[in-house]
Amino acid sequence: MSAKQGKSCENVTERMQQLHFNEQQRNMKPGMCNKFMHAVIDPDFLQGEHGFEVLSKLNDLSLKYEIKRQKFPRVVTFYRANTQTLTVQGAVTARTTPLKFIVHLMTGQQLVLHVKEGTLRSLVDRLTTLYPGTVVSLLVFGLVSYCRSNRNCVGRKETETALTEVQLFSKCSYQLLDTAEEVGNFVAQLGKSLAELPYKQQQYDKYCQEQLYLGNEKKGCVRVEGSAGLHQLYQNQLVKIPSVSLEVAEAIISVYPSLSQLIDGFRFAADGPNLLADIPIRRAGGPVTTSIRRIGPEMSKKIYLLYSSLESSQEL
Repeated sequence: MSAKQGKSCENVTERMQQLHFNEQQRNMKPGMCNKFMHAVIDPDFLQGEHGFEVLSKLNDLSLKYEIKRQKFPRVVTFYRANTQTLTVQGAVTARTTPLKFIVHLMTGQQLVLHVKEGTLRSLVDRLTTLYPGTVVSLLVFGLVSYCRSNRNCVGRKETETALTEVQLFSKCSYQLLDTAEEVGNFVAQLGKSLAELPYKQQQYDKYCQEQLYLGNEKKGCVRVEGSAGLHQLYQNQLVKIPSVSLEVAEAIISVYPSLSQLIDGFRFAADGPNLLADIPIRRAGGPVTTSIRRIGPEMSKKIYLLYSSLESSQEL
């Protein structure tokens, strides 16, 4: 192979790798990533009124599912079907990634039985043995309705103690659900969260690496480029303070055009808490009328505490 042909092959490989990277980034974004998430559902998990809700909620979020016998009854596992990857040698491969999260469903009656016999923790330990390295979520469906129809079946303190033990010693979370819709929502939302996990992790790593603490990629956020957008961001920050209207924010900005100027004003003022008290407020952007409305000492003190207090538990 000539040097020219070798260079051409390298360019083709680089272009394919770039195309694959772009596709991978696009498929990772919320909404797109759902179609690559698969839930593998044990048939026993779907037995009962909640079965239809589970499948319906998964379909609503465009999450794929398979009904397949699991190692343990009433278990749901998840895996991600990755797009084909391009190796350094230019070979295309396909792979799936099993996710370390499982869901186990039990009825309220079954939980009561495990609590009475003291076997709830051993059940969870068996799940972690069959699915090593996984995070187990325990769904208890219909406990309240079962206890209402079976008075004195088990004590509340006994139940809470048993559930707390599996949380502390078996690293298992639990949810007490009363309706079929809640069961469907939990499974679907967990699948959606797992699908979005790589994207959120990538964003977190990006912000940590670049030391960015405020993202502006969500709807309604203010985009700041250089100095453009800082005024709007400052105004939006002020109106987030309870009882600060748009008119109050505009009155503050008319005297202190930037946040740094406001903070310096508080820092160097002889009476910081009352710094803003006498600033007049224009109603709906109109002229100051004869009946002048001012920010007042209480609002001024609240804003002063927000920007000056070093106490993390400070109440405004």
